[in-house]
Amino acid sequence: MIPYTDDALRMLSQRLMQQTVPELPSAYSQSDALLIGMLMNAIADEVAHGIDRRCKDIEQLKLLLTKGAIYYEAGEIVDRELLNLSLSEVNLLRDQLIRALEALHTCVEQSDLPGADVLSVEIWQYYEDMVARHRITAAG
Repeated sequence: MIPYTDDALRMLSQRLMQQTVPELPSAYSQSDALLIGMLMNAIADEVAHGIDRRCKDIEQLKLLLTKGAIYYEAGEIVDRELLNLSLSEVNLLRDQLIRALEALHTCVEQSDLPGADVLSVEIWQYYEDMVARHRITAAG
């Protein structure tokens, strides 16, 4: 049987919050256990969708860095492909692309070349999209 990690974490969290928490002796222990349960739900959501979210980030980042090549040369990172879909590999590429985007954004903000203001707006839109995409919604 292939375990569905996200479902298992959600079931464990539900059991913790519905069966164990009420039996705990102090309000502090109960609130601590509720927080652990909520974090388990957030982790379950990451297990289920985290790599997909990061791959969407990577796609958008590469597009922005390609558009911004006249302001900042990001190098081979824009052409780099994922070796595999492990979370560590996806995080590594995404983090490298984010650092390149930050450098691009600095160059764009300081540029007086035509189109810099448009690209700056697109970069800010990426940040908004990324925050919305990674918002923690698993509350229990």
